[in-house]
Amino acid sequence: MRARSAQPPESWPASSRSVPCVRRALLLVFALTVVGVSPATAATTRLKVVVTAQSHHPVLRHTWWYKVVVTANGKPVACKIHVQVFFNGFSVGEVGTHVVQTGIWKETIPAKGTNAFPPAAVGQHVVWHAIATAKGYVKGVGGYPISVVK
Repeated sequence: MRARSAQPPESWPASSRSVPCVRRALLLVFALTVVGVSPATAATTRLKVVVTAQSHHPVLRHTWWYKVVVTANGKPVACKIHVQVFFNGFSVGEVGTHVVQTGIWKETIPAKGTNAFPPAAVGQHVVWHAIATAKGYVKGVGGYPISVVK
């Protein structure tokens, strides 16, 4: 009886000699996949976005303030906040994108001028919508329904 060797005999086809190489390659791919997935699983903490404002009924031709607070595990997070106005689930207005270090953005909408609520907004039910993104976190979304009154 012949002793087994680690290498297949030279008379065997080349494909059977490559099985150990394929096994090593699969093991390497698996190991790289596990290492590559580990950092991505760290990004499971979702940002909590809370939008508050002076009231749900801003008055036309009066100033109105709103505030966006972004936290994760109860602590403020430096992030980028994108604020839009939504009507029936669609973005109809761009308020702005703001990079904050403290996790808080506060802004006052003026009573007059190009950034004030337009008269056509009176009676329309819209949502002040904020999306927060930060590296290492799952994005967070917050909303605050409003309806401009006279």
